Amino acid sequence: MTLYGRKRLVTAENRRKSREHRTNGCPVSPSQIPLCDLDAFSDRLKAISDRYGRVYDVDRGGDWHLLKVQEEMGELTQAYLAMTGRSRRAPETARHDVAMEMADVMCMLILMARAEGIDLNAAIAEKWLKWETVIAEESVA
Repeated sequence: MTLYGRKRLVTAENRRKSREHRTNGCPVSPSQIPLCDLDAFSDRLKAISDRYGRVYDVDRGGDWHLLKVQEEMGELTQAYLAMTGRSRRAPETARHDVAMEMADVMCMLILMARAEGIDLNAAIAEKWLKWETVIAEESVA
């Protein structure tokens, strides 16, 4: 096998790197880990959230994460209504606003899961990805 005119050695390390490249950096298939690198991403979000708490002197304990998810869902709903022309807000920037609010909801959910010790990868696999087997079986039948 050649790569840019040089002979490429097929080693266990090369096979591992190839497998990781095909699975977006995940050491196993994406179906086994739906949100690859979620822990590292969660760490980054926590650092940002910690700064927010420090700068604005906000107590983020107890039910704070759940309440923030609700707040962000309200803002997402407001932006969506504007985007679909069912609001007094100007629709010019509404699509961007929807994207930003979706990001807020998603990040707050990840932070809430972290705070509550919830393994989102396991929950997604159990709740959603189990249906991939059903779909595969249906397509064979």
